[in-house]
Amino acid sequence: MKILHIIDKKYFETHRKTISELLLSLSYYKVEQKIYTSEETELFWLKDVCPIERWKSNKAKLKSLSNRFKTWLLFSSFSPDIVIKWGKDARDIMQNYSGVQISYMNEVENLKSFENTDYIITNNETVLSYVKANGYSGARSFLLPSFVQEYQNTSEITKKEYFLPEKAKIVYLGGTFKKNIGYERAFDALAVVNETYFFIAGSGPDEEYIKDCALKVNLKARSRFIPEPEKSLRALALAEFAFLPFDDAELSKYLMEAMFAKKMVVCVKNSFSEDFIVDGKTGFFVPKNDMYLIKKKLKEILSLSEEEKQVIVNNAFDMVKNYTSSMVIPGYIQMFEELVKKYKSRKNLLNN
Repeated sequence: MKILHIIDKKYFETHRKTISELLLSLSYYKVEQKIYTSEETELFWLKDVCPIERWKSNKAKLKSLSNRFKTWLLFSSFSPDIVIKWGKDARDIMQNYSGVQISYMNEVENLKSFENTDYIITNNETVLSYVKANGYSGARSFLLPSFVQEYQNTSEITKKEYFLPEKAKIVYLGGTFKKNIGYERAFDALAVVNETYFFIAGSGPDEEYIKDCALKVNLKARSRFIPEPEKSLRALALAEFAFLPFDDAELSKYLMEAMFAKKMVVCVKNSFSEDFIVDGKTGFFVPKNDMYLIKKKLKEILSLSEEEKQVIVNNAFDMVKNYTSSMVIPGYIQMFEELVKKYKSRKNLLNN
């Protein structure tokens, strides 16, 4: 199967982890892939996974003759079975060349901008309900499960690399840098956990805002901001536990990642975390807005014995190990194969 990913820069910044993990996981199943993206998008570290073509455009609409020819040449030479469009600029590129046209959608948007789309895929239940109610009902929209991919060849890091004392305790936070999803409450709670440092792994549109939040509660000096996904798992390996108090269920992939890495997880309840966390057995829930109880719980967790920690992380690992890409990615591929069959059948009918 051949899959072409069309990715615009702005969308990649917000959904870097989802896109990167899907590309990596599909590559392990020997799916032939190419990436077509705006020249500013930083995908250089994925070059070993698949070739990357870049476009130069006026608002990505490919108005010039040279850009139109370059796009036609790309599609003609690659002949993709599936075209996955990530973001509005990617959807604006007209496609009548070949392949099933799929758009990934994880926020509620104006569906008029999806006119060049055959199918919508999402892992957000709210978005799925919205698109089904507005023209993408039945087999034209799909809810895809989240997955965690264990990156290969991740070398170990040391506290010395991050200018941390050897005996320092580290708390890990991971997520897309966006306002009002839980970072504010996270920093308020962490500010009282003394003699502890923080690895904050992520990227996104509100990075400066997130850093300012840490600064306001005097956490900046004890925080190390780490781009993900290149180094996030390496950083997680040094942490005592992962603190993930996010409202957005999409960010719960970080929860799975921590459980898979045998790290304790502290989170709030959402539609995803409740499927994996059994409070006190596979991780810990904290109330969403009660700072006193959150701070109390964090201190309790830091004081657990090594034996108590080991029981919890082993339970968590057993819970999540069957929910890895070894189960989920074949489901993606099967769905794509079914869509390709439908596309070819429809094309044959039209040709006849």
